[in-house]
Amino acid sequence: MSRAFVSEPGASTLVRSTEESARNTAEVYRAIEPGYDFEVRQGRNGWMIARLTKDGTFDSWVEE
Repeated sequence: MSRAFVSEPGASTLVRSTEESARNTAEVYRAIEPGYDFEVRQGRNGWMIARLTKDGTFDSWVEE
């Protein structure tokens, strides 16, 4: 299974109920953490935001 779809134990991944809300949150994180790219992905429980390195490699999920 891809690391991009595995949650870290004890982590509280940020989940938004709408794609628009997740995209807005991703924009905020782009301003806060300019060294990373952020991508919105749909999961079973809603929309999540993946933190990616500049080469596109998955780093982590944005957490609450």
